Amino acid sequence: MSIQILDCTLRDGGYVNDWNFGRKTIAAVIEKLAEANIDIIECGFLTGMVKEKELSLFNSIRDIKEVLPGKKGGSMYVAMIAIGEKELEPSSLEPWDGSSLDGIRLTFHKEETAKAIKWAHIIKGKGYKVFMQPVGTVFYGDMELLYLTEQINGLSPYAFYIVDTLGSMYRNQVIHKFHLIDQNMNPDILLGFHGHNNMQLAFSNAQVLGNIQSKRTLILDSSVFGMGRGAGNLPTELIAQYINKNICSKYDVTMIMDIYDEYIKAIRKKFEWGYSVAYHIAASSICHPDYASYLINKQTLTMKDIKSIIQSIPPEYKVLYDKELIEALYSEYQSRKIDDSKGVEKIGEWIRGRKILLLAPGKTIISKYEKISEFVKNENPFVISVNFIDGRFKTDACFVSNRKRMELIKRETDKDKNIKLIATSNIADSADEEDEDFVFADYDKYTNDDPVISDNAGLMLLKLLEKCRCGDIYLAGFDGFRMSSGENYYRGSMDYETEESEAEEKQERITRQLEIIKRNMKVEFLTPSLYESKKILN
Repeated sequence: MSIQILDCTLRDGGYVNDWNFGRKTIAAVIEKLAEANIDIIECGFLTGMVKEKELSLFNSIRDIKEVLPGKKGGSMYVAMIAIGEKELEPSSLEPWDGSSLDGIRLTFHKEETAKAIKWAHIIKGKGYKVFMQPVGTVFYGDMELLYLTEQINGLSPYAFYIVDTLGSMYRNQVIHKFHLIDQNMNPDILLGFHGHNNMQLAFSNAQVLGNIQSKRTLILDSSVFGMGRGAGNLPTELIAQYINKNICSKYDVTMIMDIYDEYIKAIRKKFEWGYSVAYHIAASSICHPDYASYLINKQTLTMKDIKSIIQSIPPEYKVLYDKELIEALYSEYQSRKIDDSKGVEKIGEWIRGRKILLLAPGKTIISKYEKISEFVKNENPFVISVNFIDGRFKTDACFVSNRKRMELIKRETDKDKNIKLIATSNIADSADEEDEDFVFADYDKYTNDDPVISDNAGLMLLKLLEKCRCGDIYLAGFDGFRMSSGENYYRGSMDYETEESEAEEKQERITRQLEIIKRNMKVEFLTPSLYESKKILN
């Protein structure tokens, strides 16, 4: 079997950084991939929706030509048109002239097949090689796949693909699909495989396909360092090295590693991709990985919780990501309505006549430890920690809204019987409902209408205290969100990487909610905070 590599770093990898590689980087990556002898190089998306020059999103063939090497070598250059996502009407394409783009990859969902066939004919008529890529091959039954193969034979494109969109296909499934297509598709049509790494199978599945005895040419999609949305893709450097050592020596792997070192490494410091348990859960449930990403980023759920929510997604919503659906399922899962009037009354008794100090786990609770200790000594406030307990701080109560941290906190309160526990009803345990020092608050009452930060623990606690008619409130460790890993929490085990855009968005949204809360409460920062720098509170 003849094998070719198609590198899709600039297109599929662009989901990581919103395709913002920069025009010089785009040109350099393409040139280096060509020098590495990569067979097919995908330059990005063809779309009429974006005209920003620094992105690997192009609105014309002429625009792509600007980033291609001056001398055309042995590599083929292609771009993708995604029906229903970043469409560019093929009728607007300039005819092929041999000096720039060689082919168009056309990706489509099952219900878009007729449109895809029609568009493919137009693209072929313009002189370009056509790559047909049905989204989610795993969702095609044998008869459906045979019927599609028959349509592909009538079209006679350059290549047809097995697309493991959700990274859920095991080797036996991949082999079965390959043989079904291989035995029924015209022999001059190339067969491609696009694998995602949700279950760490992209590399092994590529090797399995490469070992099949067939006269048909196989195309394997990959990206440098596996760059791609969620769990990422087959790494170009790995499959190139494998082919060099086991099939034929044809690729310059050092040049691929140069691309990583010079361009991808810097992106990797800002953005995260790669295998995770939650992506595995999404793949094993055969659903879109963005559902897992949403639940992971909440940082409030155990893996068991994530699996339970993902498994509740209706079958018809699994392939295409629906943000409103997952927001609703998350809220429904967390919701447990209770009558918390007695709990509110009890908290009111605890705090009556005292100032209140809220401790969040920001780094300033350590850097300003002496200031906090002096305040506690002089003012004797009622101290409530938020989703953590640390023996270095006098703590009267702990507020818990995070299912992930509840187990650890419960162990701490079992050791120190003087610490009262205030838990939101989403993690309520009926066994604790009779405990005098264990109070439950209705989760739904203290969330806000902003889905991004609806159950931010600090905001929920402030709303609860407002209902308890509290006195003056002082905040320590409410530092705000920073982009860098290791910057958001005083304890490394609590931290997680936050993308810059996400951190800024949370900052602004929490700012607005705090402005609303401060209208009815006196709140003062005891330690430095990014919120304070924006003059959010008194």
